[in-house]
Amino acid sequence: MVISFGSINMDLVVRCERAPAQGETVVSTGWLTNAGGKGANQAVQAARLRAETYLVGRVGSDAFGRDLLNGLSAYGVNVGGVTVDPVLPTGVAFIVVERGGENRIVVVPGANGAVGAAELKILDGLLQPGVVLLLQCEIPFAVVLEAAQMAHQRGATVILDPSPWESITLMPGVFTDVDYLMPNEGEARALAGTNDLDAAAAVFLGLGARTVVLKRGEKGAFAVGAFESPEVPAFSVVSVDTTAAGDSFQGAFAASLDQGFDPDAALCRAMAAGALTVTRPGAQQSMPDEVEVTTFLEARLRRGDHLPKQQI
Repeated sequence: MVISFGSINMDLVVRCERAPAQGETVVSTGWLTNAGGKGANQAVQAARLRAETYLVGRVGSDAFGRDLLNGLSAYGVNVGGVTVDPVLPTGVAFIVVERGGENRIVVVPGANGAVGAAELKILDGLLQPGVVLLLQCEIPFAVVLEAAQMAHQRGATVILDPSPWESITLMPGVFTDVDYLMPNEGEARALAGTNDLDAAAAVFLGLGARTVVLKRGEKGAFAVGAFESPEVPAFSVVSVDTTAAGDSFQGAFAASLDQGFDPDAALCRAMAAGALTVTRPGAQQSMPDEVEVTTFLEARLRRGDHLPKQQI
């Protein structure tokens, strides 16, 4: 079982040739709304890879909240653990996507900021040995740490996406209950205070994380801990929209662990899912299913790409 404990947002997406500079106005080439939020996105990707997936979080009692829950259910995510806030609105993310696919995001937490004791109680009722728990930092960080500790004590595997990194308070042993810490390259450098990836990974290991995976986009990943090689190359694809690529990576990695793949094979499948996600626009609707990931990996294997033995 995979449980995602985190944010649920409605994404308001604006497309443009390039993001405006300070004080500048640019004309959009189009806009749309997407279901999003790191917690929800990661749950969708896990469910699309056929993992039994639960989402625990909070939405507002508004149209966005109702639409988001209906959409998540349609993807096969169990939303019985999502509470409805009677006062706060559903979280919203404003996303600017440039022609090359790069994005800039501003998040309004809304109900996500009130995730706390009620949701922790729901999580406690779902946790059991063997569960894979996905955590992110778009909900209060103190609650994230409590969820990680609770899961670790119950024998679950804990995966933390430390984004947005500004919400994290570094202290000795802060990642003690984290089995896999998965920042992107920029987050790793900002959190660790260094541009050296080896040094950044060492900082996180020193803070308690058992394994560190630094997501580097088209440059692949840098992995330290339960992996054969620290340098993991990316799959070459044509990028259309990088929105939710990291969430796809996390969700696919969690689902693969849940399905019995070893960490190297799970990482390979996560790289494939993230690569497929950037080839099409949107967030949850851009995430691949099990057939697509398997077909993609089989094609790359025939092409001669080096893949772990257990990759599919």
